[in-house]
Amino acid sequence: MKIAVCVKYVPVVARMRFDYQRKTIIREGVPSEVNPFDLLGLVRAVQLKQSPQDQVVAVCMGPPQAKEGLVQCLALGADRAVLITDRALAGSDTLATARALSLALQRESPDLIICGRNSADAETGQVGPELAELLGLPHVSQVRKLDYQPASNAITAERVTDEGYQVVECPLPAVVCVTEGIAPETFPNRQQVAEVQSKPSQELTAAQLSSDTSIFGLAGSPTYVESIRLVEPSRLGVVINQDDPVAAAQQVAGLLRERLASLGHQSAGAALASPRHRYPNQRSQAIWVVAETSAGGLRPVTRELLGKARQLSETTRSEVAALLIGSRRQDLVAELTAYGADRVLALENSRLEPVASRAVAQAVAAALAREKPYAVLFAATADGRDLASRVAARLGLGLTGDAVDLEINPQGQLVQFKPALGGNVVAPILSKTLPNLATLREGLLTPIVPDHAARVVVEDLPATPFSGADVRLISEHRQEDLGALALAQAQVVVGVGKGIGGPEHLAKVRELAESLGATLCTTRDVVHLGWLPHQVQVGISGRAIAPKVYLAVGIRGAFNHTVGVQKAGVIIAINTNQRHPIFKAADYGIVGDWQKYLPPLAEALRGVVER
Repeated sequence: MKIAVCVKYVPVVARMRFDYQRKTIIREGVPSEVNPFDLLGLVRAVQLKQSPQDQVVAVCMGPPQAKEGLVQCLALGADRAVLITDRALAGSDTLATARALSLALQRESPDLIICGRNSADAETGQVGPELAELLGLPHVSQVRKLDYQPASNAITAERVTDEGYQVVECPLPAVVCVTEGIAPETFPNRQQVAEVQSKPSQELTAAQLSSDTSIFGLAGSPTYVESIRLVEPSRLGVVINQDDPVAAAQQVAGLLRERLASLGHQSAGAALASPRHRYPNQRSQAIWVVAETSAGGLRPVTRELLGKARQLSETTRSEVAALLIGSRRQDLVAELTAYGADRVLALENSRLEPVASRAVAQAVAAALAREKPYAVLFAATADGRDLASRVAARLGLGLTGDAVDLEINPQGQLVQFKPALGGNVVAPILSKTLPNLATLREGLLTPIVPDHAARVVVEDLPATPFSGADVRLISEHRQEDLGALALAQAQVVVGVGKGIGGPEHLAKVRELAESLGATLCTTRDVVHLGWLPHQVQVGISGRAIAPKVYLAVGIRGAFNHTVGVQKAGVIIAINTNQRHPIFKAADYGIVGDWQKYLPPLAEALRGVVER
């Protein structure tokens, strides 16, 4: 078996600095590394080798210095390395990148292609599914467990979802995007690096991939960045060194009360006024929302997307259509209507398999090509990211991943605001193509007040015939006690870090959190240790939340976590080490042992936070 692993050489974002006065990124002296998720994928690829004939090829698109990253891959067991490097590739967005990689991989004809779930600098998670679509292959994302079945020449995988996990089967060749848990974090030592200098390595230019190099770089990218905006830290950074835990708690409670009053913070889940006008018969410039459902019905993120769509429709003066993939249940149709849909398009996917399958992507793409809406909004969830990426690649459209807001500029263009580099930068992204496609993070937008008297048109969306290789859902496992779905709407959240000492202390923290009416979340390190599930991880490789109050307990405060709580109203931290970055990322910080300071703090905060 031949396995190709796509790796990206990225700057160490934690080492980047920003000049907020000049509004520039200081790149000098910032080291680079192989994207951590890609490195996990490489380790698993090497583990999957079963015979001397099996081969692992590391493929990277990047500048000449990316050779250093490929040497690391060779040291960890890759047999060959391919570097795609050319000035013509500069400025490539995700689709142009996927296009270059697809052409390079066609020369390799691998049985399996492995990508990391996202890169640390861009955080989109789009290249893998777009690559699969361009190659005409099935794909599985968010994979934490991967096994090869030689008898059927297929893979079985555990795919992480917001509510648990799915077990899927996929014939080869295929693309897999891996996440935490797929393999242990492994780094080569000096001796291993020295020993691989003779392993074969190849360089490819853009001209070797295609005679038309305009399909790469800025010219070949359907999206572009209008400018970048640095996000200057706005936290108060007040540090409280108080020997008396009760006195410290009372001080923080008083400061929090004043801070919340000054912010006039809007509670998560609060609603916008219902729009004064609807435009149910105006399909030109329509705005579509791809609905997501859970075991309990419509997911809150869908109501948020409909709220944003209704706001945008006041400018476009067009209908809002909801695309419902799954059972055409009357309760779901009624809820979609009340929260802003003028038309519901129902796509029955029981014969098409999972939402991220090739068959579903083909059906959705065909509908977009036929009706040509102005914009299509997806949730930045596992299914939403995958489906949006496949549709974008199939139709050659621009896609902005993990946007935090949208607006229409005076020229009628949809401006899509995307954070990057650990949230220190917000990039307004524009698209050269229509419809505009964007995935949006949940918990950051506002639904409208439901109008239960609104009327709707319901149409069945035809499923176009599909007979190619595709993923097959074997089983779905929902874990109701995860608390993941509650995070998006929680007003108070308690974050747990390694600093609590061990998993045996989780019950105590959870008890104190529940006394505040708070939901629990955590960091990537805690998930790696297996203390809490990935579904409640907050940060770059997790979710973003916007509670009224965020209380970080034993959390060091690295950028890859704090980017997920930037929209929180007030951040409070408890940590024993005053030098940890959490104190700069918080409004109020208590220096001390959480076991002494958290119980009186929870007691004091009960009178301040709304239950």
